[in-house]
Amino acid sequence: MTNNIFKHLLLPALLLALVTSFFAPNSAEAAITGNNSPNTAISMGYWKNSRSDTTILPEGENEAYYQFTINKGERVYVRSSYDKQYTGMKIEVYNSKNSDERSRVINSDSITPFIFANTGDVTSTSETYFVKVTRGTYTGNMYFTVSIQDRIKSGNGNFNFTGTASNLGNSSLNLAGVDSSVITMDLTNNSSIPKNAIVKSITTTSTQTPNQGNVTHKLTASESNVWYQSLFSSATSGSYRISLEDQLKVAQKWSFKYKAKATARSTMSNVKADIRYEYDVTDGF
Repeated sequence: MTNNIFKHLLLPALLLALVTSFFAPNSAEAAITGNNSPNTAISMGYWKNSRSDTTILPEGENEAYYQFTINKGERVYVRSSYDKQYTGMKIEVYNSKNSDERSRVINSDSITPFIFANTGDVTSTSETYFVKVTRGTYTGNMYFTVSIQDRIKSGNGNFNFTGTASNLGNSSLNLAGVDSSVITMDLTNNSSIPKNAIVKSITTTSTQTPNQGNVTHKLTASESNVWYQSLFSSATSGSYRISLEDQLKVAQKWSFKYKAKATARSTMSNVKADIRYEYDVTDGF
């Protein structure tokens, strides 16, 4: 009788212990400590494969160091979690060519405040960066996590030009055609566009009345003063030789017109631009 009771009690206890061993975090294994100089910096490897384990900066130690590698053309930022007690805490990302040190707290009123610093331009095939986290005025043990994030994101938006462009017709039979009046759209204060977003590509669509052949869309930005002509003729669409190399900001004033070779008058309405862009998320912090 006693043995049966013991067996019934033992089995659930063993099962509970087994489940707990699978799901309970092992803080001793995950914690990072002892990385208090460049020589003892924790290697995070290639940044895309890095982990974000908790660092313990013991009382009496002022700095924690890490290192990671990054490839040519990549741009990242390193962030450290923050606690409101950690006044003056700083983070620096550096190598022999670049250094960025910051202490400004981002999202200070949220449950996930952080500090961050950026890498510079990586021009070699691969470069090694160091990260230094420095305590501020807090004197006790500090607990924080350091992670590496991609700075560069992509997005797109559809935007409308205002008004209708009018073309008087090519009555002089100019072989090059004649341009219409100009219509505009002002994206300067458009809140949907990330700060400092740069154009990757633009296409335009429109409705021409009457629909004609030998029609070409044209586009310019206020900061460039260059009229970009569509790569093909169409009364309803346009595509342009515009890329990141042109460094055109999305948030500015844009102008549109079209060239027509037909002798008859025409108008163009419902002009829209599909803009694909790239931006640095840290510009918005």
